[in-house]
Amino acid sequence: MAVHIFVVDESNYEVCIRRGLAAIPDSDNPNTMDGLISRMAMVRKGDYVLFYITLKKELRGIFRVLDGPFYDKAEVWPVVNNQYYPLRVRIENSRYVFPNPIRLSDIYDLRDRGKVWTFALKRPGFGSRNVMFSISSNEFEELFNLYLKLNPIYGEPHQIEEPYRYCPPNLLNYLSIDRYTYIPKYEYTLMSLLSDGLAKGRYKNIFGDYSDYLCYVPTSFDKEIDVLLAFAHPENCKQIIAYNIIELKKDRFDEMALGQLLQYEDWFLRKKVNGDSGTLRTTAIAKRFDIKVITYLRTRKLLENKYVTLLEYRNTQDGLEFEPIEY
Repeated sequence: MAVHIFVVDESNYEVCIRRGLAAIPDSDNPNTMDGLISRMAMVRKGDYVLFYITLKKELRGIFRVLDGPFYDKAEVWPVVNNQYYPLRVRIENSRYVFPNPIRLSDIYDLRDRGKVWTFALKRPGFGSRNVMFSISSNEFEELFNLYLKLNPIYGEPHQIEEPYRYCPPNLLNYLSIDRYTYIPKYEYTLMSLLSDGLAKGRYKNIFGDYSDYLCYVPTSFDKEIDVLLAFAHPENCKQIIAYNIIELKKDRFDEMALGQLLQYEDWFLRKKVNGDSGTLRTTAIAKRFDIKVITYLRTRKLLENKYVTLLEYRNTQDGLEFEPIEY
């Protein structure tokens, strides 16, 4: 289960907890809009939500998601620059109410010790502030333990004062997709479709029984892994036994894209799994693959016994479908 952190200021946070909403802005740029949707699309009912308060530099609250994310422009927050924060999800208080927040310096201490590594207030390589990002279940456990240390006595959960009305999940209706061919217009569009499918537990016949999934995972070299799947031990959900790094392209997967994927693979092996190649899988998703990519991977498989799964996708009325490419 992913845990989602929304980056807000103090006044927006007060509205969030009063109305039982977490939200991010939209954009007039369709590519940027699809990128924002791709982040919200991975939120599912029952996920945890936390809030990072910008000026205070602290993490507050543990809330639960009530239902799927939706687009709605009804005015909730004070409208500034015609921004309504319409990409929304309803939340409720969890059973844990912690009066004392977690300071940013405490989170950085956990990061320095390797306990937290996907916490990213800024997008690697972009320099822009994240409005929302997600961390893994194991990292959330570290933050939860810190909450408990800071709060030997925690409060009782209370009802949302002015709960927001139910809105059916409708984010995919706002994506840049050809309504006749169902072809996604941007890479972010494809990311949104994949995020939505993963949030609904789809594609396990392709990827296996993943227990956790993250998008836009930061690395130490100013790049983001598109998707990271984690696979827990069936008898111990806290023990991660395997990962799958996924790189996707809307159209052609060329040598540059392959180089990026293999760089992620090398970094993850060295930094996260102590060189244990048996715990790591890699997957490339695209409309088509260059012959040079297939030739290189065929040789690599023969000489090094290392395999990258290649999946050709197509989008249909019912969602994404994948066809494995043998080589």
